[in-house]
Amino acid sequence: MIILRNLIVLAIGATILLMAVRSLRAGRLKERYALVFILTGIPFLVLALWRDGVGFIADKLQIDYRTLALIAVTMFFMLMIFKLLSIVSVQERRITTLAQNVGLLMHKQGLADTTDEDDSQPA
Repeated sequence: MIILRNLIVLAIGATILLMAVRSLRAGRLKERYALVFILTGIPFLVLALWRDGVGFIADKLQIDYRTLALIAVTMFFMLMIFKLLSIVSVQERRITTLAQNVGLLMHKQGLADTTDEDDSQPA
């Protein structure tokens, strides 16, 4: 049972790392996003290789195993959500700036078109 659990955790970590590296090499993923996925996969690999890692830390901190596992999973998800929301926030600002620049260019183009039409008509 323990070996199966370790194999499952190892497979999850390796799959995340493999997907990040393949996407990075194919050019579908930027380096910083690949780094997020690599940092996501590392804890799975560590837990797969060090079976009693959570238990050891729980004993040292004198916290129940289940409580520490819940805290760790909660913190992991909170950090991932925070990182992903910060990425979305940056992209939203870039989209807003791009939309404003397109609006300004369209406005200038509209003014240039009306000026050209006025110049082409005889007085």
